[in-house]
Amino acid sequence: LQSHHHYHHHHHQEELKQKTNYIEATMIPSPVFVKYDSALFDAIHRDVPTFLPQEDHKEAITWILSIAGAITLFHLVLLQMVKVWQGSKETTHATWKASYQLTNLLVNLILGCVGIYYQLFKIKSDEAILDRIVGNEHMMLFSAGQVGYQLWALPIGIIFVGETKSMIIHHVAVICVGSVTAFISSGFRYFTPYFYGVIEISSVPLSVMN
Repeated sequence: LQSHHHYHHHHHQEELKQKTNYIEATMIPSPVFVKYDSALFDAIHRDVPTFLPQEDHKEAITWILSIAGAITLFHLVLLQMVKVWQGSKETTHATWKASYQLTNLLVNLILGCVGIYYQLFKIKSDEAILDRIVGNEHMMLFSAGQVGYQLWALPIGIIFVGETKSMIIHHVAVICVGSVTAFISSGFRYFTPYFYGVIEISSVPLSVMN
């Protein structure tokens, strides 16, 4: 009986091995997904908690609120400067819009420059795939920067500037995406200096055009 059981177990293993070999042999090579990524993804889903530790959450929230507060103060200073430049005693819609666009321009420029610095000097090109997905909590600055930035832009844009629905949806979408990289373990923070930083350089000429 034992011999019969052993034969079936061995036969099943051989079958599984043959199937695996067939799948690997017929896989189309992909420049994005490495052949064994499925096993890595399974391990991440099985072993890595969904959310980052509470200490990281507190740090992220502190950064987000601090950045939102700093941008608000910066904007209020620019608002007064624009008012003086316009020679207006009243804070008009044009004053709000000009100071809002100027704040956008400068914040995007700062995010872009910090992103370029990180991309050139801080990012390791040989970083392990697991660390690109799960690690790099020290790069939370970019996630917090984006979420804090949108938390400032959303109320100002709705109440004082009268932004379009598409821009309001954009702000909400960035808050959602930024929150994933700020609070979720598999946050792909390795890529945030580029996608939350460097890419914002393209918004600088857009702010000028607006």
